[in-house]
Amino acid sequence: MPAAIPYIRFSSARQTTGSSAERQQQMVTQWLTQHSEYTLSDLTYKDLGKSGYHGDHIEEGGGFAMLLVAVKAGDIKAGDVVLVEAIDRAGRLHPLKMLNEVVTPILEAGVSIITLDDGVTYTFESAASGHLFLLVAKIQAAHNYSKQLSERTKASYAIRREQAKATGKVKRNTPIWLNSDGEPNETVVPYIKQVFELYVSGVGKNAIANRLRASGVEELATCSGPTVESWLRNQAVIGNWEYGKDDPNKTTEIIRGVYPRVVSDELFLLAQQRKKEAATKPRERTSKHFLVGLVKCAICNSNYIIHHKDGKPNNMRCGVHHRLKSAGCSNAETIPYQVVHSLFVSTAHLYIGKALQAIQLTENDKRKLALNAERGEVTASIERLVKLALKFDTPEIEAELEVTTQRRIAIDEELSVLERSNNAERRVGNSHFETQYKSAVEHDRMLRDDPIQLSALLRQAGYAITVHTEHKLFVSDDIEPWVYIGVKRKGNQTLGYRIKSGKEEWLISPTIPQPPIANATTDHSDQLSDHLKYIFQRSVPFEGYLQNQFEWTTKTETK
Repeated sequence: MPAAIPYIRFSSARQTTGSSAERQQQMVTQWLTQHSEYTLSDLTYKDLGKSGYHGDHIEEGGGFAMLLVAVKAGDIKAGDVVLVEAIDRAGRLHPLKMLNEVVTPILEAGVSIITLDDGVTYTFESAASGHLFLLVAKIQAAHNYSKQLSERTKASYAIRREQAKATGKVKRNTPIWLNSDGEPNETVVPYIKQVFELYVSGVGKNAIANRLRASGVEELATCSGPTVESWLRNQAVIGNWEYGKDDPNKTTEIIRGVYPRVVSDELFLLAQQRKKEAATKPRERTSKHFLVGLVKCAICNSNYIIHHKDGKPNNMRCGVHHRLKSAGCSNAETIPYQVVHSLFVSTAHLYIGKALQAIQLTENDKRKLALNAERGEVTASIERLVKLALKFDTPEIEAELEVTTQRRIAIDEELSVLERSNNAERRVGNSHFETQYKSAVEHDRMLRDDPIQLSALLRQAGYAITVHTEHKLFVSDDIEPWVYIGVKRKGNQTLGYRIKSGKEEWLISPTIPQPPIANATTDHSDQLSDHLKYIFQRSVPFEGYLQNQFEWTTKTETK
């Protein structure tokens, strides 16, 4: 099935949350609704706040530049279509530059350009007809208009900036990540981003606050859980000023584009989504050790805790049984720490891909997230207007209710198109083995650099090691248990810990190795070979944890 690739652009940063992007997206949705023979591609390109007159969008890093690269690479194939509101969305450059650098590379690849405002389809074949003259005329008009508008726009923005400075209202409410002049505090901003990333991953607010206090940054020295909570709901991180928020007698007004943005809309919305989900679940405390919270008691469902010996982790046991003995829980199973650690490293990387999907969104996923958030706001507005309409029968309320209802219908239509595209086969994506490789590498990186965040992500993905009686350990939904048999000794020396699954048995070393590190290479054939080796290495149970491999048969059939 051919794909439709939307391209959305506007030049003013103030339009980011205005009607321009919304209007363009609605036109894309309407076209796709009328053309079911196309599926919405996950390759959506945007240039928000980038000038088509100065050519910012076709410079390195621009959305249209990436679209052209995708056409050249074959990710956008012959038969596909690029959807733009009007030809001036593709650029307002000099006509010759527009034709040579923007339009021709797309049409020559067999990809069509459809302008949604007039329904015209431009193809390589149609360019030989009168379409070419129509196209040149539109490009010329757009270029001249932008040229005349440029100076007036600059003057308008200068006036707006001076008016904002004159009010003094925003300056009194400057958040901690901005300096007194309203510019980002480069020391603090990275930590604010980290707050949202950790929270979305599943790390608790108090644990996040502890990290910030330990950072040594003066502005964060008194950070607490409630402080983190206030940042997570503060729209200033995405540039918005909530005027009247602290006045119970006023309706809060969202003034957009007031502050410099320090996190993306998607990350902010993911945090709000997690806050809603967390409100419906039992409160969980983020432990100081990454395995606590992932290892559960099969009897009472409480966490297995770590018992230390000589300052090092020695074993894990049910926390309730440890405190209350059999009166609290009958599960007295104690498992060596090395056994649990090795089982975790051998299995958790298979689940990290699912966990990362929740925070590494595709363009369609990002759009769905924004639409669902907007739908909630629109629904709240409808409910408010219905209550007002019952009290006051005025044409203004009726008109506003009609507009708001139509917006919700448009949102639902677009969500339906996105759902249809998600259910269709992905035309562009990684192979299964490449996904395995990336998941394993990310798991091992986080195990080295941030095991607490890794643990939180895995909990959200449903990963757990459950300890049953008779030393049986089940990983998530596995049917076959791993069974801890006991210690293998030589005199007073511990050689290792015996564990089996089915008819296979392994001996786990008392020494915990460092997580593996993937090799970086630029040669494609070498890269493919390295990736396959890495996956094979990670697929071997307890690789790096086995002890006495020459004296002990690591996989022996149990008699």
